[in-house]
Amino acid sequence: MILEKQNKIENNPLKYEDYEGPELKHGQVIVKVQANGVCHSDLHIIEGDFPLPPELFPLIPGHEIVGEVVESKSDIQIGERVGIGWFYSACGKCEYCISGKENLCPYATVTGINHKGGYSEYVALDSTYVSRIPDNLNSVETAPLFCAGITAYSAVRRLNIAPNDRIAVFGIGGLGFYGLQLIRLMGGKACAITTSHKDVAEKAEAAEITDKPSGHYDGAIVFAPNSKIVQTAASSVKSGKTIVVPAVMDKIEIPFSSFMWEKNITSVASGLRKETRAILDIASSEGLISMVHKSKLSSANEVLNNLKQGKVKGREVLVP
Repeated sequence: MILEKQNKIENNPLKYEDYEGPELKHGQVIVKVQANGVCHSDLHIIEGDFPLPPELFPLIPGHEIVGEVVESKSDIQIGERVGIGWFYSACGKCEYCISGKENLCPYATVTGINHKGGYSEYVALDSTYVSRIPDNLNSVETAPLFCAGITAYSAVRRLNIAPNDRIAVFGIGGLGFYGLQLIRLMGGKACAITTSHKDVAEKAEAAEITDKPSGHYDGAIVFAPNSKIVQTAASSVKSGKTIVVPAVMDKIEIPFSSFMWEKNITSVASGLRKETRAILDIASSEGLISMVHKSKLSSANEVLNNLKQGKVKGREVLVP
């Protein structure tokens, strides 16, 4: 699915066309894509919310990729299953890379922007930054872990959850579904704040489900891209606690009174390889589940339109 230029998804800007396949370079693998999760960031990229220079076009979006290696110029063997997320590669030399925070590398490149992504039958990936898929994980259910799963895991880890901490989650979609499960698996009590996705919260086995905050929480995560919700979350946590905001939004406006009692508001830039491999291990060993719906690659415009209109529960996954 090729994007010639950024345009509103209602105009069907993605074109289902043949293109010359990727050339295999040293240190890369060619992956036959089995599944690619559809992320809200894809919509931002396609519609121009993230302005991109013209030299990047035509581009192929997609950064929740799982597939089988069919060619390799690396130590990864043909036939292995691997995946990759938003961060395609980093420099490996800067202070962030050396300290194990390559997701903050100023020279990092992005899957589906700087490199052709997973809305395709084949993709060339940097073997240093892919992660092997455990044998007991299904490719379709695993694909969203490479962005939604990693982001939720990064957010939950920022809270340093103690046993029985009550953690509020605002925004119960694809990321929130993972977040609720991870809070529970880390010993906390997951409290879902939602008006329209109570069924999703129930499937994630949230300890509490309500349409408005109740009581003072030991931490909060805001997956909903809404500044007012961030303000509500900041007001709902105890003094000294943390609010994590992984969602993309234009600006956040919060009265000082909402967080004056030593409350911390932080973002996450997910994508660390160690976090990627940790979420895969959790899914493999702890039973972390995905809520997915399969659609054909050629229907990507329709899928993204449904996402824009809020019709998607869980995560859409494109398959060839």
